[in-house]
Amino acid sequence: MALQEDLKKIDMYIEQDADKFKETYLWLKEQYTTPEERKEIDDYIEKVLTGVHQDIKENIKELTVKVQLAENAEILPLAYIARNYFNKTKNWLYQRINGNIVNGKPATFTEQEKEIFNMAIRDISKKIGSIQIV
Repeated sequence: MALQEDLKKIDMYIEQDADKFKETYLWLKEQYTTPEERKEIDDYIEKVLTGVHQDIKENIKELTVKVQLAENAEILPLAYIARNYFNKTKNWLYQRINGNIVNGKPATFTEQEKEIFNMAIRDISKKIGSIQIV
């Protein structure tokens, strides 16, 4: 049971302080020397690092959407896109673009929603491109 409590100490450092993480990991290896304990430590570290890696990948993916749109955000009719292509509110669309936390998770676009969004941009660009004042 002490090992489980000590393993939780490492959680404090895993995302914030690499040196403290390494120091705590080495300390755990010194304190717990049986093969079973060391395997439990390594399994725990692997599980935690896998979770952190997945969180980072998701954050990067969501930031990428925001960054991709950043330069053109002012000229994109986001409320129009939300209403006419998704039948949703502009807030719904902004939540996905910004990766806001909704129901405890970052809001994201599904693959189908990404396709709809890209199609909407192409459609709007065609409509704007065909406008001509005579």
